[in-house]
Amino acid sequence: MSHVYMVLSAVVDHPYPLIRGGGLFLIGVGAGFLLSWIFRTYWLQFLIGGFAAGFVGSGLSALLPSLGPPSFAHIAGLVGSFMLEAGLIYLVLTRTKGADDRTVLLWILFVVGVHFVPMGLAHGPLITLLGLLTLANAAAGLRLKAAPLPVFGVIDALLKLGFGAVMLLGYPALSFA
Repeated sequence: MSHVYMVLSAVVDHPYPLIRGGGLFLIGVGAGFLLSWIFRTYWLQFLIGGFAAGFVGSGLSALLPSLGPPSFAHIAGLVGSFMLEAGLIYLVLTRTKGADDRTVLLWILFVVGVHFVPMGLAHGPLITLLGLLTLANAAAGLRLKAAPLPVFGVIDALLKLGFGAVMLLGYPALSFA
């Protein structure tokens, strides 16, 4: 019986079983970021609310039909990308002391893009592509100093919302192989 399950799971299991949780997280965060750019007076509340909604949504994705068990590589990619992000944010905050808010924020958005690249191990190529696009957006913001910061913030938020929706709703997801 276990051999039958192994054969069926090889055919049925999704290559990135954590993808929908990642999509729900991105939708929550993207919505919070977008609202924080629209309603600047309440930016912190929307930022915190977006993260909270993202975490809750990601956790509730376990209630959706299973896409299969995550592998060690999936978990390692997820944990490793968060460790990378935390270390790089620390580095950014220590290296940008005295810099203006625009510079610090764009560097943090850049770091978030960096952490999406190895997260592809957990969520597939869509989040890696999101990482590359958010890196390019943040880099453009750092170079184009005359362009208003909200332009880059809104683009970042819309990228997260769009990719999150595709990751949640798209099946089967694209894979690297």
